[in-house]
Amino acid sequence: MIGAIFIIVIGEMSVATAHAAKTVKFNNHCPYDMLFWPVGPLHSNIKGNDNDRIMVPNFGGSVIHNMHNTEALGGGMSLKLRDLPHYRVAPSGIRQVEYHLEPSRNSFWYDLSAIDCVKGVDPADPSFCPFVDGGTKLYGRGSSCPKASCSKVECENTYMHEGSWLDEPTFGCRAGADLFIGMCTENAGQRSQCDDGVAAPPSLVVSPDGACGGSTGFTCRGSPWGECCSQHGTCGNSPQCCGAGCQSSHGVCSGDMGLMPMVPESCAYASALKVSPIGLCGAASG
Repeated sequence: MIGAIFIIVIGEMSVATAHAAKTVKFNNHCPYDMLFWPVGPLHSNIKGNDNDRIMVPNFGGSVIHNMHNTEALGGGMSLKLRDLPHYRVAPSGIRQVEYHLEPSRNSFWYDLSAIDCVKGVDPADPSFCPFVDGGTKLYGRGSSCPKASCSKVECENTYMHEGSWLDEPTFGCRAGADLFIGMCTENAGQRSQCDDGVAAPPSLVVSPDGACGGSTGFTCRGSPWGECCSQHGTCGNSPQCCGAGCQSSHGVCSGDMGLMPMVPESCAYASALKVSPIGLCGAASG
């Protein structure tokens, strides 16, 4: 049984317009990173391996997913959501975004589901549903796009059980209206603690101050400063940290994530560093 599944089905409606919505934008307001894995139809080559993960940075980070032409793929695309950096199937608190884009029909549809979430369980429970505790919202631009939301208190316009029925909460939106998915829209929520094998190696400690790599013994995996360890020994989520010179032994690198997170900050933990008085710099010097 797949535990804690969260489904959003997305596509395009028939509307005469030159511009069609082909993006899903993730906005993560949580104090911890969100990660997702694109998984295509069974016969596709989009398998959702661990290294295919895409990170949406914490504290307001955002990432845009360009929709695949699922009509050409012959089936829908799933985006598997977690607050831990490894993809696992049940019972590991997976939530899911699923869409089907049909260019020939110029159509898209979407819905939000929390049918397998177990509300009220401890974050250490495998069935704990990530991001529900802090609130999740699905919405499109414009008044013609119904909103769906789900939180610890209540779920609105959301599938709560399997099946099909009259007036079920599946919605359409005019072409050209991008879709947005917000995490921790109400509060910080709780993070999953069922860490199924994703902890840092025993010799490394999660960085408490943004320093990483080399002789520090710190890894950026799980650090609030960012998941990537730069060549200069600083944690962060920017291209400077996650790109060339990134220390994969002490954090996540862009080759692992599959897509650079869209974050404006530079690769530094400025508040923890002092201006060098004698020209020395780096993690060891501070």
